[in-house]
Amino acid sequence: MNNNLDNIIRTALKKDVDEPLEYEYAIKNAFIKNQNIMKKNIFYRIALIASYLIMGSTCVMAVGYIAYEKIWREPITISQNVEEEIVKTEITDEEKQTFITEERAVEIAKGIIKDLGYGERNITEVRLNRGYDEDYSCHYLLKSDELLINLNPENGSLEYFGDTSVLEKGIICDEVSEEYISEIANGIYQKLGIIQANSANEYEIVSAQKQKMISGDKINELWQVSYGKVFNGLYDKNNIFTICLAINKGNIVISSITGINDNTFENNPIVVSKEEAIKIALDKEKEFSNLEVSSVNANLSIEKMNIFVYCLENDIENKDGEYRVNDISRNVWVVEIKHDKDAKPKDGNIETVKELYNKKYYIDATTGEIIGGEQAEF
Repeated sequence: MNNNLDNIIRTALKKDVDEPLEYEYAIKNAFIKNQNIMKKNIFYRIALIASYLIMGSTCVMAVGYIAYEKIWREPITISQNVEEEIVKTEITDEEKQTFITEERAVEIAKGIIKDLGYGERNITEVRLNRGYDEDYSCHYLLKSDELLINLNPENGSLEYFGDTSVLEKGIICDEVSEEYISEIANGIYQKLGIIQANSANEYEIVSAQKQKMISGDKINELWQVSYGKVFNGLYDKNNIFTICLAINKGNIVISSITGINDNTFENNPIVVSKEEAIKIALDKEKEFSNLEVSSVNANLSIEKMNIFVYCLENDIENKDGEYRVNDISRNVWVVEIKHDKDAKPKDGNIETVKELYNKKYYIDATTGEIIGGEQAEF
């Protein structure tokens, strides 16, 4: 049980929590991340890719009569040892001046627990931890037996709630509709004050799926309802928040709740055409692979800048630290390129990915730069 609680705490302190829409990215990009497995086991890990910006010379690209500044900057490497030392540094009194008190954090946590139907509970442990995000910011972590709560120390807002006991129960969800479970999820978020009904900045449900989750020999049926802001019919998959719950014998069972993420979407104008984006991606793919292209598809999307293509260009396996880029999401053309080939690739080595893998390229819809991508097959 202690090991399981440790795993839940790690999850609570991540930027992206319970986001089923992200799972495919983790698998597809595993060849870059496999060198960072040890880092995932750090007790207070918040994010694998944090936000850093290299300030350097800027150049502009003329599009029509408007000059748009290029957004891509060379990533920097953060030494794992240096990062560990930063995270271990003591939280100063000056930092704490902007934080709510420990007593107030306990009061808020007790209120959340009560609002979720657990009744009166004592908080058995309170910690103020520094995390692995861009600014190595702090978080209140509070425990009450099997319950774990993570709070923003500056305003007391809920970042994460988890009930570590749920997955050990083998929960079987009643047969309920997506509409019904969505109403329940909305009610919980509104009761906690995380989203407001009829708000001008109201978040929308972008995914509601029932999934099987395995813990040991227990199989659980739980709904995952994900929220995000929709822009021009698209939503930022990197800035969603999720509740994981079930209805069991008429009772609401909550496994986890995450609060609203900081939205880093820049809503840049769409200037580059679909045809232009396809050409940019095909030209780059020719640098990596000699395989014949069987199909090309392009669609507008909101995606976060990443180092996928940069690592391919520079043969980087990221062994000695983390390459970090600006933590922003942009309107991009996602250009998927597929090849004629006899079999799926056998490994995820960089040279194999270059030559044999189908790929998706993120072409910035304003500047035409390649700001990331992903593997397009498992």
